[in-house]
Amino acid sequence: MQVSKRLVALGAATAILISACGGSSATTAPSAAAWKACVAFDTGGLGDKGFNDLAKKGLDAAGTAGYATAYSEAKGSTDYAANIQRLLDQKCQTIIAVGFNQQKSVQDAAIANPKVDFGLIDATWDSSGADGKTGTSDDVKQAANFTGLDFQIDQAAMLAGYLSAGWSKTGKMGTYGGQQFPGVTRFMDGYYAGIAYYNKENGTKVQLLGWDAVKQTGTFVNGDNPWNDSAKGESLAGGFVDQGADVLGPVAGSTGNGSIKFMLSKNLWAIGVDTDQAVSLSQYAGAILTSAQKVIDAAVLDTIKANASGQAGGGNYVGTLTNGGVALAPFHNFDSQVPQKLKDGIKALQGKLVDGSVKVADYLK
Repeated sequence: MQVSKRLVALGAATAILISACGGSSATTAPSAAAWKACVAFDTGGLGDKGFNDLAKKGLDAAGTAGYATAYSEAKGSTDYAANIQRLLDQKCQTIIAVGFNQQKSVQDAAIANPKVDFGLIDATWDSSGADGKTGTSDDVKQAANFTGLDFQIDQAAMLAGYLSAGWSKTGKMGTYGGQQFPGVTRFMDGYYAGIAYYNKENGTKVQLLGWDAVKQTGTFVNGDNPWNDSAKGESLAGGFVDQGADVLGPVAGSTGNGSIKFMLSKNLWAIGVDTDQAVSLSQYAGAILTSAQKVIDAAVLDTIKANASGQAGGGNYVGTLTNGGVALAPFHNFDSQVPQKLKDGIKALQGKLVDGSVKVADYLK
């Protein structure tokens, strides 16, 4: 079943960015060759087969289109501000940072450098001031040169949760995150909602281990290396399997890749994240039922194009099932094994999420 529509997302993202962003960094749009686009990658780094690699794919596409490019990689959270400054020193005109954890560094840089355009993947502007609350006197207005690149990934993950509930032989799916912030927990909320919806529609009692969406509590790697510890991912997967889970949806970068490897070794199944991991982790494709995708590469390229054409920011792009910014990946090796009734249920649920008759939030209670 082919649900991903990357080319549709590419055009949709451009339209939304241009309509949403109000600021202008140039009165005349420069040629691509006159614009330098840069990305500050998060910890986990290039080669994660997911989040960072997708942003790099978007940057590479910008390079192919004629833009000058550069990038920096963070080894730890203390690198964020310095990496952004390094890109500023290289005269980057668009700087897109990867990951919620870079929010403060990006916002500080956007305020301090109003002639440079900034973007942030997986978050929008945090307007809360020193008191940590919005709607108070110290709120920080979104900078006109900032674009948030956010993804309603809980919609695609709800489809994956529905699939997992219908596929599981034990009636248990597991999930865990690298750290607890919205870009991670939306996946987990989606799995929870998809299972809850499946149970309601089919009179079943499939369980999600590792995340309670009502209490917003669950299992997270945390520590100094949450995104790039494959051995930890294998260990966590073993724990979920011991509890009876036969499908696992890790949301933890390369740490999650270790979990997928483990599930394959046990002839069990996994749900990929961010990209179509049956393709990016083809050696583990025998375990990957599908992936809940963020079309990050298209959003990165379109932000660069929007900036270069004079749209500096001031608004946000939010990827949804409707605009193609999030998607459920094909079933690849498992397509012939997924029952038609289950496929039909996923298609019907997607239609209801698109038309708004079903909302993820309705199944997080």
